[in-house]
This record gives sequence, structure tokens and C-alpha cells, in this order.
Amino acid sequence: MKAIRDPVHNIIHFDRETDAVLLELMDTREFQRLRHIKQLGLSPFTYPGAEHTRFAHSIGVAHLMKRFIDKIVSLKEKRFQQYIAELADHRKLALTAALLHDIGHGPFSHALEKTTDIRHEKWTIEIIRGDTEVNSVLHRHGINPDEVAEIIQRTHPSKAVVKLLSSQLDTDRVDYLLRDSKMTGAGYGSFDLEWLINVLRIGEYHGEIEVGLDLNKGLSIAEDFVMARYYMYINVYFHKTTRSAELIVDKIFKRALELYNEKQIDLPEDLIAVLENKGPLGDALRHYINLTDHTIWYFVHMWSGHADPILSDLSNRLLNRKFFKAPPMGKMDDMEIFAKIYEYSSKHRLPMDYYFLKDEAKSSS
Repeated sequence: MKAIRDPVHNIIHFDRETDAVLLELMDTREFQRLRHIKQLGLSPFTYPGAEHTRFAHSIGVAHLMKRFIDKIVSLKEKRFQQYIAELADHRKLALTAALLHDIGHGPFSHALEKTTDIRHEKWTIEIIRGDTEVNSVLHRHGINPDEVAEIIQRTHPSKAVVKLLSSQLDTDRVDYLLRDSKMTGAGYGSFDLEWLINVLRIGEYHGEIEVGLDLNKGLSIAEDFVMARYYMYINVYFHKTTRSAELIVDKIFKRALELYNEKQIDLPEDLIAVLENKGPLGDALRHYINLTDHTIWYFVHMWSGHADPILSDLSNRLLNRKFFKAPPMGKMDDMEIFAKIYEYSSKHRLPMDYYFLKDEAKSSS
């Protein structure tokens, strides 16, 4: 038995025989890379304790998937029998998808996605299906990589498995809310996990399979879960300081690529392949896998001393936490705001595209 000590779930166990594929996947190059990808990207600028990684989160989701399945399988009522059989048949597949669901995340969490316009889920699918160690391990254990990808893409025939990984109440959300709450110190994101699992149910609602809670016993924990999610988004995920940092990162990448195209800067092959990728993602996959938070921070440090005033200034702003401030939007209409921005940019000779940025808080989660 392999035991992993975790700050959220205490001790996580993986059986060396029945969970062999999970343990081998953890040792792959692609999964070990997640040790160097922070779960909350640039949020440590706001919450200094938020240094946890996608690696720890992914293990936590696999652990919760095991607990969720075990709970549903233990239900005795006849109405649950069809789901029990389905989950029993797809147990290993479900655990594998849970472990790998975030393997495609890039540096700075979602910040790089804004620049490349490529969501991490697409990289996840490429890693699972491509010429990777992960793909080799799956084949070696008789697991079809396409089925794992289908669960993550929400197209797999087993809707019960899909919903356990991605729905309004899923293993991914449960882990990241508890983990992010604990590591940031934002206590309002916590809730009673043990009771939530105790009252966990699955069934059909308006023709769709949904994961839910026992109506008589789970109302209070349902309220806690919804409010935890709401407050975490308002106070952590959408925090204005983190969003300002992400906007600066996007502009740093865009300026670096602009200078590269003008032959004013040399960029590493890995970064060029990802930023300029116009062909199949598989062609850039080996370069993407080489990028981590650490490699990007190295580039930012180098660019902070570049001769280009925009690139060096933006890089220094990120390094030294000199972020842009949000103006009080409610007091002026759009034309008034634009006029003031134009006046200021002309007076100080600042390019509007790099120093006056618009942002909107939104999430697909």
C-alpha cells in the first residue's frame, strides 16, 4: 500500500496492485511536470500561502473519485443499482481520468491560455492520446486513452462517470475548493466533506443523470457547498490583484512575440512553438511539456533587463508586484473613461494597448 500525506485529505492510500496504473502514471514525465505548475497560478501575489500545485490537486481528485464511487456502490436502494453496476464496470477508467484531468495545465494556470487562445483541456487530450509516457502506461494496462479523453471531454457513454468528474457537484470542484481554501487561508471556502460524502446520491433529473445529495439529510451541506464556491470565486479566483497580474503576463508574452517577429529578441524554441502554434497541437506538444512556472519565471527575469522599455517595464512590474490599479468604473461612462485614458497615455507617451487593459471576470467552472 502506498500512503501519501496530504494537507486536505490527511492520508491518501493507493494499493500497489489494484491502483498500479495510477502509481505508474504519477511517475511519468508529464505528470511529474505538474509539481512545477501552481494550482492557483499568480494568486500567491494575493495570498502568499497559495503555493500548492496541480500535482497535489490531481492526486486529491483521484482520491475523491475513489471515495465517491465507494459511497455510491454502497447504497442499497434498488433505484441506485444501475449506477452501481456502471461505476463498478468503469472504476479504473474513472480513477485514471480523475488523476489526469488537469495534466495539460500550463504555466501560470489560465494566464497562458489567454495569450495562446488554447485551453488546457486541449493539451490534456493531446498528452493522453499523443506520443507520451502517459499514453504508453495506459496502453500497457489495457486502458483505452480515447475513453479517458472522452470522460474529460464529457462525451463518454457512461454519464455517471462523466458527472462524477465534471458537474455541479464533482470530485474536481470539491477538491479544489477545499484545497484552495486551506492554502490561501480563505476559510469561507471550507465545508464538511465527510457529511457531503455521507449524503451523496446519484439519479436522474429532467432526463439527465446528476450527482446530488439526499434531500432530507443534505440540505445544509448543499447550502454550505454553494456558498463556499461563491465566496471563493468572489474573493480568491476573481481577486483584482491576481487578475491584474494575469493581464500583465499576457502583455509580456505578446510584447516578446512582437519583438521576436521584428528580430529584436531571441526566444527559446519551446516558447516560440507554443506562442506561434498554428498547426496541429501535437506538433508543439513536446515543447509545451517543457514549459513550467519555473521556466517562464526565468524568461521574465531575463526580459526585465531587455533594452525594450515596454518589455522590461512589464517584466519588472510582474517581478516586483507593481500591478495596474482598477479605476472606479461606476462613476464614469465608457466615453469619459476612454477620454481620460487617451489624455493620460498621450501625456506620458504610453502605448494604450500595453498599459490600459480591460478585463472581465468569468468562469466556465
